[in-house]
Amino acid sequence: MRRYDCLKAIAGLLANDDLVVTNLANTATEWHSVRPHDANLYFVGMGMVASYATGLALALPHRRVLALDGDGGLLFDLGILGTIGRLRPSNLTLLVFDNGGYASVGETSATASLTTDTVSLEAVARGAGVPQVRTTRTVDATLGALRDARERTQPAVIVAKVDTTQAFVGTSIPDAKENKYRFARHIEATERVIILRPSAREHGAPAPPDPVSAPVAEDDDVGQIIVDGMRENDVDFVIGLPSSGLRGAQERCIGEPSMRYVTVANEGTGMGLCAGAWLGGRRPAALVENFGFFASAYQLLRGQHTFGIPTLLVMEHRGDAGDREFFSESGEMTEGILEAMRINHRVVRTRTELKPAIRDGIRWMAFAMRPYAVVVSYDLVR
Repeated sequence: MRRYDCLKAIAGLLANDDLVVTNLANTATEWHSVRPHDANLYFVGMGMVASYATGLALALPHRRVLALDGDGGLLFDLGILGTIGRLRPSNLTLLVFDNGGYASVGETSATASLTTDTVSLEAVARGAGVPQVRTTRTVDATLGALRDARERTQPAVIVAKVDTTQAFVGTSIPDAKENKYRFARHIEATERVIILRPSAREHGAPAPPDPVSAPVAEDDDVGQIIVDGMRENDVDFVIGLPSSGLRGAQERCIGEPSMRYVTVANEGTGMGLCAGAWLGGRRPAALVENFGFFASAYQLLRGQHTFGIPTLLVMEHRGDAGDREFFSESGEMTEGILEAMRINHRVVRTRTELKPAIRDGIRWMAFAMRPYAVVVSYDLVR
């Protein structure tokens, strides 16, 4: 079956307020041709469609979210299936068009994907704990699977086996940042929330007061200071991969009623979740080591930077002076990599600096529409 035929059939099934996240290349242009709408987020990078859609579904649990991905994109981050299987967002459906390759760049033996002969995405999704999984080979079967998914209160993965045919329907899609703004404004209008916060005050008006902040003493617990600083600045969605230096903050986030904390298997997955959550009106943060930040550089550049999505990074500085463990080698590159990626940041070496750094970073992000990093020194977290 042709992907374009599936998309035409699906477009008639969706409600006007359904949110759709698409992958790269012709999936985006084909979908735009059959359902042009500000509720579509197009051209999300390889390995990020499912995590963006999951973050969006978690932020807006009453809205249906459909992710349109390909076999290559899902293979890029299979860990997201475990996150979906664990969290089970009932409003999420992941439709994977499996053509056995990377057809948008041509059809050669070099562009075959792992699903051509060795990997079953259905089996992987089932093994990850996703409750509804189905493989389809016809348009009618795909449409039926999508109807079933919409009627049940469980996440679903549909693997649609398609040929490599591309429907060349034009490229009349806005660039990533314009698409982001249209999508965010659509969420603002339909959900009555503020996502794009004003970056300036009225000319001549006094600066707004700082958030109410509990005082910090030099012997206070660092993890508690971090969580208090985020909570006082309205951070309400946090991701993390277990980190020994940030363990206290991560455990407190789990118990903080004003926050949703999601444990991930890869920090790059977490950056996608944060981006989706921000698009859904949440204020996200990531609690990661600097090596976790290195691991998520692709997602930050292809996602947060390309679209212009603020995400607060609170980062343990492994490899800082005083670190004696062998795997911290190259940690001293942290600031250089942040600068090369155009991520503004502040290195914090005292407890009393932590909350102001978090507050100022969040203020800056509202203006710059880019991530900001608070780099917590090794001696402070240890």
